[in-house]
Amino acid sequence: MKKIISAISASALAVSALAAVNAPAADTGDTVRIMCIGDSITDGYTSDYAGSYRKFIYNQLTGKGYSIDMVGNKDESGEWLSTYTDPETGETFSYDNANTGYSGYTIKSFGGRMGIYETLESSGCLETTSPDIVTLQIGTNDVIDCYEMDSAGERLGSLVEYILANIPETSALFVTTIPDLDPNREDVYNWFGNYRHSADWQVQYDDETAENNVKQTIKDYNAQVEAVVKEMQAQHSNLYFADVNSVITDVKTQLFDGVHPNNTGYKAMGTYWAGMLDNYLGGTIAPVTGTSTAATTNTTTNTTTTAVTTTTTTTTPETVYHAADLVKLCHYLLGEKEYALTGEEFHKYDTDGNGKVNTFDFAEMRQLIVRDQNK
Repeated sequence: MKKIISAISASALAVSALAAVNAPAADTGDTVRIMCIGDSITDGYTSDYAGSYRKFIYNQLTGKGYSIDMVGNKDESGEWLSTYTDPETGETFSYDNANTGYSGYTIKSFGGRMGIYETLESSGCLETTSPDIVTLQIGTNDVIDCYEMDSAGERLGSLVEYILANIPETSALFVTTIPDLDPNREDVYNWFGNYRHSADWQVQYDDETAENNVKQTIKDYNAQVEAVVKEMQAQHSNLYFADVNSVITDVKTQLFDGVHPNNTGYKAMGTYWAGMLDNYLGGTIAPVTGTSTAATTNTTTNTTTTAVTTTTTTTTPETVYHAADLVKLCHYLLGEKEYALTGEEFHKYDTDGNGKVNTFDFAEMRQLIVRDQNK
C-alpha cells in the first residue's frame, strides 16, 4: 500500500512541477461572459481611471488564454478609449469596456440616489446578456450617506436574490466587500457630513472621530455582506463571497481622492478578481454544498452601526481517505477530464478547507492515508 501511495504521489507532484515551469495557457473553451456590477468604483469615475479594475480582469484572464466578453448596460462604444498603458510595465493593452457600473448609485434607490436594483430591473440587462459570471460590488454610497446601515444587509440580500433569479443556474455570482475610505481628503470631505455630528445634531465630531466612524461603518457593512452571502449559500450553490477590501491596504496610496481607487488600487483589485475567477473557471473553487447560517444582529449608535456576527458551527465526523481517493485526485491534478470531481468530491478533497484543490491537498491526503494505515 505504501509503495502504491508513494508512486502516485511522485507522479502527481512531478507533473504539477512541470506545469508550473511551463505555465501553459488555460483551456479557453467557450467565450466567458462577465458582467461587473457596481457604482463609480466599477465605472471608473474619471477618464484617468477609465476601465477601473475591469481592464485588469480582462487583460489578465485573456493573457491566461480565456476568451472573455465583458457585458453590461454600458459598452465599449462610449467616449473613453478602451486602451491602457501600464506605467509599471510599459505594456499597452486593449480591453472590453462593457460594464454595469454607475456613479453615485446605491444598493436600492432612496432620496436623490438611484439604485442598482432598480436599474437592473428596468433595463433587463441580466436576461438579455445572460452572463456566465457576475461580480457585484455595491454599498459605498450607502456608507457615504450613512443611510439606514442597520438594514443594508437586507437591501443587499434582495439585490442578490434578484440577480440570482435572472441569471442561468449554471452562472456564478460573486459578491464582494467594499474598500476602506479616506473621508478627510479635500476632494470628498463634504461627502461625509453625516459622520461629523451626532444623530441629533447636538454634538459635532472632529476629523479623527469622523474617520473612525466611517471605518467602523465600513467594517460593519462588510460583515453584513459576508453574513448575507454565507446565509444565502445554503440555497444557492452558485453564490460566492469575495473580499476586495483585503487588497486595498493603504487608502493614502491606492485611492486618488479618498473614495475612488487610482490605477495602483485598481490593479490590485483586478489582480485579485482575475485570480479568483481563474480559480473558478479552472475548477479550483469548490462548489457550495451547504453552509451554516450566519445570523447578524445590528445596533445603531449615533451615526454608525455595530454588527455582531454569530456563526453556528457543527461538528462533523473526520473524513476518511482511501487509496482510491488518492488515485482519482492524482488523475484530476494531471488534468484528465474523465476524472472530473463532483461537488461532494471537491469538498472532500479540499483537505485544508481553503476552497481549492491542488497538490497541497494531495500531499496532505497522502499523509492522512499513511497515518490511518499505521494506526
